[in-house]
Amino acid sequence: MEEPPRLVRSGLILFSSRIISVFTGLAFTIMITRSVSEVEYGVWSNINSDIIAYFTLLSGMFPFWIMRFVARGHKDSAKTGFVANSLLGIISTLIYVLLIPFILPLIGISLNYLPIYILASAQIIEIYILSTFQSILRVTKIEALSYGLLLHETTKVLLGYWLIIYLKTGLQGAVLTLIFAFLIQIIVFLYFGRRKIEGKINWTYIKEWTKGSTVNLYNVIGQRIVAFSLILLIVICGETIGLKARAYYGASFQIASVITNSTFLVFALYPRLLMLKKSEDITESFKLFFMFALPMTVGIIAFADSFLTILGKRVIAGELVDYSVATPILRLLAIYLFALSISQVLNTVVFGTEKFDLEARIPLKKLIHSKIFIVFTLTYVKALMILPALYFVLPFFSSDPILSAFYVAQLMLISEIILLIVRFLLARKMLTFTFPWRNILKYSFSSAIMALFLLLIKHPTKISTTALYSLIGGIIYLTVLLVIDKEARELLRATIAEVKVILKKTQNLKLK
Repeated sequence: MEEPPRLVRSGLILFSSRIISVFTGLAFTIMITRSVSEVEYGVWSNINSDIIAYFTLLSGMFPFWIMRFVARGHKDSAKTGFVANSLLGIISTLIYVLLIPFILPLIGISLNYLPIYILASAQIIEIYILSTFQSILRVTKIEALSYGLLLHETTKVLLGYWLIIYLKTGLQGAVLTLIFAFLIQIIVFLYFGRRKIEGKINWTYIKEWTKGSTVNLYNVIGQRIVAFSLILLIVICGETIGLKARAYYGASFQIASVITNSTFLVFALYPRLLMLKKSEDITESFKLFFMFALPMTVGIIAFADSFLTILGKRVIAGELVDYSVATPILRLLAIYLFALSISQVLNTVVFGTEKFDLEARIPLKKLIHSKIFIVFTLTYVKALMILPALYFVLPFFSSDPILSAFYVAQLMLISEIILLIVRFLLARKMLTFTFPWRNILKYSFSSAIMALFLLLIKHPTKISTTALYSLIGGIIYLTVLLVIDKEARELLRATIAEVKVILKKTQNLKLK
């Protein structure tokens, strides 16, 4: 069996790389929003967040079981998973290419955009391969996920600048950039995981995963039913208004999604629970999660207008493009993604403590009666809360893209808060753990001081000034927290010590 990944060290390394990716991701988004119209950015969001997601439904099904099998030391599970998921990716890509010409007219998007949608098909097979390596490396070499991400983001910014800004290739350049960035990430993951995918293909594993994946498919179908709300936005509001609403929602979501990076602080929790099942790991994970997720959420809410303004305010194709009007949408989505991130941590607790598959077998009857199946069912409950309400109420807002997107965000938030309570109760039944309420109060107080500063200053409209004030806000939060929280001071000292060890090892390697 593999040695379990270190909780705090792995989390901080992954989180650091994700934070760097926030800035590179924002830079890439700004390149696009300042180069295309709102309608075209709506197409970009539709491609990457809506349509392709339906054809990568199966990309996480085998990896869900691959990680569990690798964590429990089942021989040849990594090689078997890589081959099986790659084949699924090839099949899904071919189906996408065949169906996309018929899908676009159905959702009200012009076939003039078909070449862009066809070009994006390469991302599908890449996502399947990446999903496989992520499940393997999460157990065997979790830091490699950071290296792959950093090179992915570097490629995205450099190549994106050349194609989108310098050559002015618009959406085509954006799609090509993403394809090549994924390819670089695959090469990095292949380098670190190459020895793990040696060996034989065990068809028994594939049989078990396929059996278990019927429940995974049940889950991802539920997720895509929920995500259909964003396609419904275009269908009900029409191509122009609908794509503008999708653009406002997509731009706001892109900024607010920085909050979800906090879940990478507890990325090692899942394999550790599979191997060790220690309740202390859950408590420590929540402390680490809230220490960063709370200030990021509060900061985005307080500075929402500035974050949206830097996406660009200019005339493109004879039309004024101004994303700052989506400020209310961003504030709602910040709270929604904060709640969603907590839900993901709670899901990890449930998934990591289930043990019906200890013997490399997945009894379908036991799986259906497990807490994992209940978690998967919650996505359908969410869909029932959102889609009927959208269908009946959205026509009243169909002439206003801001109100339409705001209503979708509002329903997402309400449904997630309700389900968050259910997830918490489920997790507590699986394994008793202490919830760090006192620590959360300290994080909240420090965040409030930071928010006061951000609300009192004049909100900037330039990228450099916005970044500077955001940095100052982060320093204020950290300073206050270090003063009032002993555990935060200990974590800082431990982190500095860890960095010194890594730098020393790097220096020794250079000398050799």
